[in-house]
Amino acid sequence: MNGKTLLLVVTVLLIGHSAFSKEEELMKLLPEKQHAGADFLLSNMPKRDAAALSATFLAENIDYAYRARSTFPWAAAISDDLFLNYVLPYANLDESRDPWRKQFFETFGGTVAGCKSAGEAAIKLNTTIYEELNVHYSRQRPKPNQSPAESIRAGKASCTGLSILLANACRAVGIPARVVGTPRWVNGGGNHTWVEVWDAGWHRIGASESRALDKTWFGDKAAEQVGHGARHAIYAASFKRTALHFPLVWAPSVNDVSALDVTADYATKKQGTAARGAAKKALREKPLVGLITDLKKQDILLSRKAYVGLKELIWQKYADEIKADGQRCDEHEQTSVSCDGLTMRYAYTTVGDRPKDGYSLYIAMHGGGGAAARVNDRQWRHMQTHYLNGVTNGIYLAPRGVNNEFNLHWRRQSYACYDRIIENMIVYEGVDPNRVYLMGFSAGGDAAYQIPARMPDRWAAVAMSAGHPNGVPTDNYANLAYLIQVGEMDRRYRRNTVAAEYGVKVAKLAKAHPGLYKNATYIHAGRGHGFMDHGKQGATQKVFTDPASWLQKGAQAETSDVDCHSIRWLDRHVREPLPRKVIWDCKTRCERSGNKDGLFPTAEKGNLHYWLGLDRYDKDVELVAERIVVELDSEKNRLDVKEIGNYVRLYLNSDLVDLGKEIAVTVEGKAMRIQPKLSLEVMVRSMLDRGDPNYIFPVCLTLSKNPEGTWILE
Repeated sequence: MNGKTLLLVVTVLLIGHSAFSKEEELMKLLPEKQHAGADFLLSNMPKRDAAALSATFLAENIDYAYRARSTFPWAAAISDDLFLNYVLPYANLDESRDPWRKQFFETFGGTVAGCKSAGEAAIKLNTTIYEELNVHYSRQRPKPNQSPAESIRAGKASCTGLSILLANACRAVGIPARVVGTPRWVNGGGNHTWVEVWDAGWHRIGASESRALDKTWFGDKAAEQVGHGARHAIYAASFKRTALHFPLVWAPSVNDVSALDVTADYATKKQGTAARGAAKKALREKPLVGLITDLKKQDILLSRKAYVGLKELIWQKYADEIKADGQRCDEHEQTSVSCDGLTMRYAYTTVGDRPKDGYSLYIAMHGGGGAAARVNDRQWRHMQTHYLNGVTNGIYLAPRGVNNEFNLHWRRQSYACYDRIIENMIVYEGVDPNRVYLMGFSAGGDAAYQIPARMPDRWAAVAMSAGHPNGVPTDNYANLAYLIQVGEMDRRYRRNTVAAEYGVKVAKLAKAHPGLYKNATYIHAGRGHGFMDHGKQGATQKVFTDPASWLQKGAQAETSDVDCHSIRWLDRHVREPLPRKVIWDCKTRCERSGNKDGLFPTAEKGNLHYWLGLDRYDKDVELVAERIVVELDSEKNRLDVKEIGNYVRLYLNSDLVDLGKEIAVTVEGKAMRIQPKLSLEVMVRSMLDRGDPNYIFPVCLTLSKNPEGTWILE
């Protein structure tokens, strides 16, 4: 009796005479070189498939599997065993049996064209097929073990359904792939499913998550799993019969899906995850700038507990490095900062004892502007005391404009200097970064319009007096408290009416976005360019507080007696560094990093806005960024992107979201979910970028639109 006859006898004994007829029919449909594939499937398929699947269904599956093997170079290079068990099979687990092979071969063959390896091709599929098929993760999917057709019809799938889609897409183009999973995590949580692909060894991919091989959020957890048939083992599905079965948590009585116990592979292939001790060791050994170079090559992924313990450590290291930096020490001692050829001198006075959370810092900008140096120097000396009587506990700082032109406070170089001064005052003088205030009179008032529009996330509140906005947009005043003061008779450059018009603009924004635009406008009755915005404690001024009414009625509008001292108004407000709604007019930006004279170690500060970023853009298409609006629902761990160009980074920490859960992001009607990865590199990078302890982020999500118009969340 030859081998084939023996196979037929065994098949008849196993699945009956009808299967014998089906095998004959199948062999007639296939060329002889594909008979080995037919033999493998018939010998290993579950009995229910032997009874239900037609010879035509099997023949098409086999034919296109062999086509893939002859089409794609990685498929031609694999062994027969890998091909038969992980490319040829028509199913992975107990899902419904669909004729997906031909469609996927024709659809995704073009997707992987040009890929040089199976791993590269698998990642390309993982980052494109879900948008192309319009299938996304959802707990509201009809059932956990959906077939490709069922997931496509529903438009949603579980991690198991997504994994089945990816494994089949890989098999369709000749990549050996298998579904892998665990019934339950050792450290809590239910089952999870993912995919392994073969590229000179097995590599893991999180379906619809991974952008690189073996870079998964669950690597940490998988390394702690326990094998040898336990409920915490990790199983890889096998079409070839084995002594183990894949535990289907949705169908515990089904035991005809064979499996291999691969738990040991995950214990030895532990991701680049390090405990807090390893991260602390890395922080001790190198300065932050040097460490970021190392972390770009080999990041350290963190647990939530490790991240919480490292925030203070990273900030303290940053502060210590500033204190040890000769240039920084000289700047602070000489009260002078330079950037790209321009120098900002400043004088400051400390009032009272340092509060527990640090001093308030009031930065007050002088008038003058387009005048001789002696005039501006005189104005600067005057501003060194102008508002000082309002300070009860804090540091009052008056910067000298960087030159003598009309925009001496808001030159390109000025923004980097303000940031630098604030950082130095936080470190050397104990300033509270959430109580930094800006104010200015006349030319300084001009700047009090301009500066917060371009770097709003530095300030708790702003007070503008007697300035002109020069057309700067107001949208970026969101999450700031903003005070406008002007004399009723200050008609030069229409400062009075323009100030009132801006007051109306901000009030309208406040009405449209409740809670975001805290504002007040005081038009001083009967006063010109000079008025009392710095009166003694208890002093009041007669002012028009409704700019719209004043614009309409003039002197007939209603007045009120108000304490108009800028500092006393500012003191009512504290910065919210992590607002739940962020509005960003991206066209109104500035170069804040300087990136000159060793001013900052990174050049991205001007591309950052609260917890949003346009930094490090490296896509193939031109950056589109005019306006971005994002709302965060912390309770639901969801970010709704209301307005966007084609790119944004979302910097997140535990004050914004639950880092232990998946984060949902919606944009243009598309809903995506991703498990956050806590990165020491991102923490150090955000520290260097921002110089602010409130902006240390362990997670960075990148949302971008590819040339085909598909949104990608990384």
